[in-house]
Parts: sequence; structure tokens; C-alpha cells
Amino acid sequence: MSKPLVSIIIPTFNRSHLIGQTLDSICSQTFNHWECIIVNDSSTDYTKELLGFYVAKDSRIKYFDLPKGLPKGGNSCRNYGFSVCKGEYVNWFDDDDIMVSNKLSFQMKHLACSDLPFMVCQSLVFEGSIENILGYRKSRIYSPDFFNDFVINEVKWLTQAPLIKKKFLLMNNISFNVKLYQSQERDYFVKILSLTMDYLHDSRALVLLRKHQESISYSKADVKKQESNFFVNKNILKEYTSLLNADSKRYLLKSLKSSIRQAARYKNYKLCLQMLFQFTFLTTSKMKDVIKVLIGVIILFFFNKGDKFFN
Repeated sequence: MSKPLVSIIIPTFNRSHLIGQTLDSICSQTFNHWECIIVNDSSTDYTKELLGFYVAKDSRIKYFDLPKGLPKGGNSCRNYGFSVCKGEYVNWFDDDDIMVSNKLSFQMKHLACSDLPFMVCQSLVFEGSIENILGYRKSRIYSPDFFNDFVINEVKWLTQAPLIKKKFLLMNNISFNVKLYQSQERDYFVKILSLTMDYLHDSRALVLLRKHQESISYSKADVKKQESNFFVNKNILKEYTSLLNADSKRYLLKSLKSSIRQAARYKNYKLCLQMLFQFTFLTTSKMKDVIKVLIGVIILFFFNKGDKFFN
């Protein structure tokens, strides 16, 4: 009886200086029945040439250019990779992180004989060299109330940590939202968690996440992040109301107000008012909250002194 196939799906863009280390870690897996689907999002560096070397070296590595006509971005690459993958299990991965050699073998050992849809492992963060470990990405990857704790970020993991049964994703039509600039993982896994009664988990750190510098400037990208964060949190509050407890609802409302505030600080008042309009019509919002946020926006607009109204 043949082993089930695992599809590792990696979007990439201008990471020729890092993706080789990622692929070396995948090629070193003790579980060897995998395919690695790499989808290139119009890289302008040495990515295509480097991946050509890896494809020639190992037939399990498959290279694709993101087809013209599809939206650009990592989410679109992931969805396309999923559409062409052949595995019975899926492991999303990023082009700058490291897969510990026994990740697939350990998770397959437990997930293949379980009725649960996925298994999550721990992740460690490193900076510079792999030996320079900074600690866990998040200390908790499971709790008895995992849905609400995931919503309020007490439980968290990124796309690299889970191994997921493909049939579960297909049956529930789960994909990445190509319109999101940020919080796509949050959006994706909230959908999954809302549909499962439980999942497998283990505290072994089987993924190494590379730490990157984050911009502190108020740029257009920052506005796009706030817009994505607002959309995801609004959607959680609207679509999963029956699953949310009081703490989650308070957390989400606070996050929505924070996104509105940040849009005003970036002086994107059109987006700010669009967010405020949507916030107003959420069934869980209170009119006093709407009025406070609106006053804060007006004061920020005229005097740039409205922070206290958002607290």
C-alpha cells in the first residue's frame, strides 16, 4: 500500500537569497512522499533560475508561474498552488522559513489515523542564523475553547504549522481571500476552526520562522493593513456571532475601533468613514460607541487631537 502524498505549497516573490534554505529543509524530510508546489509571483531576481536548479535536482519540486489574469499576491499563489496539487494532505509554507526534518513524518503518523481534519505543531522564531532562536511564535496553540481563544489571539499559529487533510478543505470550499493584504491567515483559520469540533496538536517545535524587520513608517501599506484587519474582524463578528463569547465580541469591537482610528491618523478619511459606516450597522455595536468614534474622527480631521475618544 503506497504512502499518502503530502503537497507543500509555497508562494514566492524575490526570495532567491532565502528560498534555497527553505527547499533544502524540505528535501531533508524523513517522510519522503511529498510534492513541493512553488508558485512564482513575477519575481525579478534570480528566483526562476534558482528554482530551475532545484526542479532538475529533485522531481518532487514543481515550479509554476502565477498565470496572467489572476490577482497578484501570496494568497492568489496559494490558491493556484492548491488547484494544481495532487496530495491528500496540504502543508502551506513560506519561502523564507525552515521545516524541521521530522515535521511531515511526525504529523502524518498521527493525522493519518485520525478522523480530525488537521494537526498543528509549535513554531520557533529565529533571527539571522538558525542557531539564534528567539523563542516561540506563540506559547499556546490549543485550548478547550480554541475558537474564541484564536479570535482574541490567545491561541495562534501561522500557515506553516498545520498539516491539513485536503478533502476537508475541498468539502468546505476553503480558500485564501485574494483581496486581503494582511490577516489572511487569521481569516483562513477562523473559517476552519468554525467548522471543526477539535484538532490534533503537539508542543514539538517543527517549524522555524525567520524574523523580519517591520516598517514603522505611515505608508500606504499601513493603510492597506488596517483595511484588511478591519474587514477580517468585521467578518468574524458578523458571520460567527453564535460561536463568539462576550470577551471575543469586546475584543473585536475594540479592534475595529482601532482600525478606524489608524485610518484617521494616516489621514485616509474616505476609508475611515467607510469603516465607520460599516461599524455602525454591526448588530453588536452600541450607538454610544459609534458616536465616540465619529467624534474622534471629526476631531482628528480638524485638530489631529482625537485619540482619547477612541479609548
